[in-house]
Amino acid sequence: MILYFLEPEVSGGHGEHTIYGSQADIASEGISGKVKYLHYEFEGWLGDDLLESTPAFIVSSKLEKELENSDLRDYKLEKCLITKSDEFKEMYPNKELPTFSRFIPLGKIEVEGENFKNWSGNSFCLSPKGELVVTQEAMDFLKKKVSLENCYITPLTKE
Repeated sequence: MILYFLEPEVSGGHGEHTIYGSQADIASEGISGKVKYLHYEFEGWLGDDLLESTPAFIVSSKLEKELENSDLRDYKLEKCLITKSDEFKEMYPNKELPTFSRFIPLGKIEVEGENFKNWSGNSFCLSPKGELVVTQEAMDFLKKKVSLENCYITPLTKE
């Protein structure tokens, strides 16, 4: 069994309106509980449909629609605030961004180097360190449906 560790494009970071969770939130929800509400502020964008600002991920409206029309269900989508930094506006004055939503993987996994263990069996997983791991089925879906050109992909094998 091979799973894939994804390191998506980082096009920005947490904006000033991000609301962070407590230690209790992290204990009950895992690392995704560290962010209760995401404000993602773009500093640039190379065009990928899956983006990251640790420990949070966002997906474009295109990927959101593809996910909703698929059989993949091991994730949650939430509204988030998307803004452009002053640098983004200066560098790309005419660039329009699609709508983005926060993407929260529901599965759990542990990653050590290029190995994994304690996989929950879900298509989309998040490690305690915030690493996004997907199954072969999810990887094939993503590669076929959306742009991941700036995403580093590392195959993982079972420990």
